[in-house]
Amino acid sequence: MELDVTDELQAYFDAKGKVVLNACPGGGKTTAIAQKIINLEDEYKKTYGNHSGIACISFTNAAKDELNLTYNQLCGNNLKYPNLVSTIDSFINTYITLPFYYLLERNFARPQILESNTRLDLFWKTKYTNKKGQLVDGLKNPMNSLKAMSGRSIYYQYLPSTIRLEPDGSYSVNGNAPSEEKVDLEVFEKYCKYIKGWQFKNGLITTNDSAYIALRLLRKNPKICEWLASRFPHIIVDEAQDNSLMQHQIFEELNSQGLENIEFIGDPYQSLYEFRDANPQLFLDKYNSDDYVGLELSNNRRSPQHIIDCFSLLRPKDERTILSACKTDLEEPILIYKYKDGDRGKIINHFEEYCASKDLKKIKVVVRGNSIRNKMLGRDAQQRPWHNALAYDLIAAKIEYDDKNLKDAINIARNIVIRLENRGLSFVDFGHLRAELKTDYLNNARIIKFVKGLPELVNTIEDWSQLCPAYVKKALNLDYDIDFGMKKTSKYFAKTTRTEPVSAHFNRVDIDKTSSLTTVHQVKGKTLDAILIFFDEKNHASNINFRDLEPDADGFIKEKKRIIYVAMSRPKHLLAMAFPQKISDEQLINKFGKDISTINLD
Repeated sequence: MELDVTDELQAYFDAKGKVVLNACPGGGKTTAIAQKIINLEDEYKKTYGNHSGIACISFTNAAKDELNLTYNQLCGNNLKYPNLVSTIDSFINTYITLPFYYLLERNFARPQILESNTRLDLFWKTKYTNKKGQLVDGLKNPMNSLKAMSGRSIYYQYLPSTIRLEPDGSYSVNGNAPSEEKVDLEVFEKYCKYIKGWQFKNGLITTNDSAYIALRLLRKNPKICEWLASRFPHIIVDEAQDNSLMQHQIFEELNSQGLENIEFIGDPYQSLYEFRDANPQLFLDKYNSDDYVGLELSNNRRSPQHIIDCFSLLRPKDERTILSACKTDLEEPILIYKYKDGDRGKIINHFEEYCASKDLKKIKVVVRGNSIRNKMLGRDAQQRPWHNALAYDLIAAKIEYDDKNLKDAINIARNIVIRLENRGLSFVDFGHLRAELKTDYLNNARIIKFVKGLPELVNTIEDWSQLCPAYVKKALNLDYDIDFGMKKTSKYFAKTTRTEPVSAHFNRVDIDKTSSLTTVHQVKGKTLDAILIFFDEKNHASNINFRDLEPDADGFIKEKKRIIYVAMSRPKHLLAMAFPQKISDEQLINKFGKDISTINLD
């Protein structure tokens, strides 16, 4: 791999201390990070010895893997000890929270990080016999004694999975203050303290809990900071636009207690993780601060200028400064489709055929979120034939396997198998067993075989309801029968559905190839040959629409516009967009210019 060292890139290579690098899409930030590590390795070995290195911390596994690959392509070696590439959650868990947890809790269970916060909601549920002798759902003590204004338990107002600790030690509901109209704040605090106290004692912590614990440990135990600064005298935080306030404060604490070299690298326009507390404004504040060296990478090596001009529509006019530095321009026009109900499959097929004719191989079709993707795949069926949720989980595992999404299929099926083979397993023990089996490759192979053998979804709902329980019992060698509890009829289950294939309601319906259909989050950080973006018809607050293709007048663009920005900045050669039929040709030309190519498939 050849590296074109521009003045901007050289300035970054030379920078040390507290650095912020604002890198545009296709700006080569991953290559820049990898090359900087290579440049510093020998110097740091002489300065710090054989057991101190550079830690490069990214937000996702995909970004971590890309850095490892780029490093290998640049120097022919694998990045190894004493250097480290890690996700930010893994770094915090591995180097702060888990090894030093004992300093926080004297009597505690072996801590584990929960994969899903919603598991916390299940622990408090129980069943009891009411005055009529009926077995009904309820809550364990002391949940019922902690009441909301409605008279019911606060549990029903604010689920345990939504309760978070903030950097100052206060409690929030997914980052928001509780409503004083719904709960007494003192009772709310008691509720939160009890939940978090139980969690910490039992070692069941969320990623947010882990970050809070890490920050608390660093503040109370300076020796941890000293050790980390010695082990990693240089920390590079990639994708820093997605860091939360808590994560920023962890790195600031390390810096204030001895870490000399800390870099934050990212692009605030590509911040997509508000649901995990991403706050791009914190990145911008550092970039504009006199306490940091603020640098830029403004040459896009990925896309031709006409694609750059499209995604730059979301930037203020005085910030549309990104220039193309790509070496190959196939001069493919911006491709615009118009769709109506029912023909999205035709558009996807046309796009895939068009790309094949141009020898564009790395292609994706993207939508805003999984709910829309599932709708396009036919997975939002309203039919609910069974009482037992197990049936729907088995269908989900089978669909993911058929779509070659093996990781998702294994994760779903692993939970199913653990529950079926270990009835009565406590919530805590279930979590420990799942964590142990996650890296048990023989067990994972067994899980794949189990999913592969599930009855095909072309069977009728009635037949599948008999075949599947029998298969599961035999495959897992269970000593009890399984009953899906088929409903007679209901609002969500018409009687005639019994003789229809399962796939008619729970499988993909109009798209032959689903491997290209994904969400914007899944292509973040990737380089593609071509992309097709579906814009929504309805003007819902969470949808992406034609009218969103402009900057926000009241400050930095909101996340849904950043989602569009990320999607539009992925392709090297072809950007295609699909809009509802009501968007006129005049509107499209006014927005994108007259050189677009509009396709109607009527």
